[in-house]
Amino acid sequence: MEFTSKLMWEPGERYTNHRIPGMTVTEKGTVLAYCEARTAAGDWALMDILLFRSEDGGETFGEPVVMAAGTKEHRTVNNPVAVQNADGRILFLWCEDYSVNGGRVLVRHSDDDGLTWSEPEDITAATLPEYRNAFALGPGHGIMTGGTLIIPVWMVPKRYEAKLTAHMPSEISTLYSTDGGESWQTGEILGMTDRIVNPNETEAAVTSDGQVFLSIRHQSMQRVKAYSATGYSGWYDYSPDYSLNDPQCFGAVVSAEENGRHVLYLANCDSKERRSGVTLKKSTDDGRTWETVHVIDPDRGGYVELAYDKTRGCLYCLYEENYGERVYFVRAVEG
Repeated sequence: MEFTSKLMWEPGERYTNHRIPGMTVTEKGTVLAYCEARTAAGDWALMDILLFRSEDGGETFGEPVVMAAGTKEHRTVNNPVAVQNADGRILFLWCEDYSVNGGRVLVRHSDDDGLTWSEPEDITAATLPEYRNAFALGPGHGIMTGGTLIIPVWMVPKRYEAKLTAHMPSEISTLYSTDGGESWQTGEILGMTDRIVNPNETEAAVTSDGQVFLSIRHQSMQRVKAYSATGYSGWYDYSPDYSLNDPQCFGAVVSAEENGRHVLYLANCDSKERRSGVTLKKSTDDGRTWETVHVIDPDRGGYVELAYDKTRGCLYCLYEENYGERVYFVRAVEG
């Protein structure tokens, strides 16, 4: 693969950090990149969620659209996630004050490839508000398989009596829709085991036979995986993958096609010590084994996001440097 890289976001007059990058490619080949644009580095800083749109494979991006604005009352708007349904509608979800009594979960939709967006709709009732305190989406992007929309989520159950701003003890699940995003439900919950500690930020991909594969961050130094035929129940092989180093950071996974065969790509900080060494890996057996494709950045790193563009046969990557002080966009093309 041939890789090109450019600076995507850097500190400016209003925002100091662009964190939690997410990205998806629409059926028409439009790249949608989005992030938390923060006025300071911390998770509870005043921030907006920005969306950037590209019609030329990431060569250029248009002016940002403010999808959700932070205010003095609701400072944090977090963890944006986009997914497209079978009819072409794009659903864009995010959290508001995610760690204060669970906050709210909202969604907007677009029927014109991301040019215009509906007003926000509150779907908090579908996210187990009676069960949990903190609740956050993904981050990254969602998937669709068998007509079902799947977005991984993590939460802090009320039974742990954690502080209202606590990120742990945590569990994961998926937010799913079987009607194209008209309604949502929260699926089966995956919690801690003797080998899995505080599972949290998670991304999903579709396997070669249409099942759902999860790549999960937890409070140890490797990735965790899980599989489900539905994407919301019947999870199996929920276990650490000791071949995948991880410094307790969000990592990305996406399904793609390579020379006519189905593959999974995974990108994360391949380190047990610090957020550095952004590395792209590939699996031809649905995430059971991985081979290194390319070290994207040996020195810098942070949250990483991937998206596959089937219209151009390209793989795109966004990754942070120094907690989002700078974010880079990488384009990988089969050489």
